[in-house]
Amino acid sequence: MAERFAADLLFIVVVLLIAALLGFLIGYYLAKGRYRKQIAELEDEKAILEKKTGALEEEKLTLQADVRRIEEEKLSLQADVRRIEEEKLSLQADARRMDDEIASLKLTIDKIEKEIRLTEDMPATMVTEVPRANYVSNDLKVVIGIGPKIASLLMNRGITTWKALSESAPSYLREILVNDGGERFRIHNPESWPHQAQLLHEGRWDELRELQGRLEV
Repeated sequence: MAERFAADLLFIVVVLLIAALLGFLIGYYLAKGRYRKQIAELEDEKAILEKKTGALEEEKLTLQADVRRIEEEKLSLQADVRRIEEEKLSLQADARRMDDEIASLKLTIDKIEKEIRLTEDMPATMVTEVPRANYVSNDLKVVIGIGPKIASLLMNRGITTWKALSESAPSYLREILVNDGGERFRIHNPESWPHQAQLLHEGRWDELRELQGRLEV
């Protein structure tokens, strides 16, 4: 009886051990399946994250390139601003200089016009008796062939003195007459004007009288 009880007990123990082992194996494989699924999900999530990271890296590189380009454009614009400021200052200086020249020319023109009015008011005999050396300095109309209109054309081109006229080529004077005055001024001959102006500028009155005497014949 005792032996049978021992055999049954041993059988029960073996059955329990086998059941426990089977339960452990079943639980192990079930858990392994769940872990594999979780691992697969984590691998997929990892791949997605790596893809997003790659896209972010590319975007980062693009943004860095844009930043460099914007910095270069900024430097270029700053250089343009400095250049424009320098040109502005230069133009302002030129404008002031031109204003001074215009004011000077206006004073000269006013003076010449006043002298013309005074001359027109004088009797003809008085005008012809004035010595050449007593003409107003740098009056371009002293030169034979230059009247008030031509004198105005020359002064508009910056030829306001006897010296400036003496240094002007006759071809350039013809260009002023035709371009600024029109075709009707083509008949005027400026060949002797620089020479007359040189004699006036140097005060060589006797030579001037002789030259103008030949021109008046």
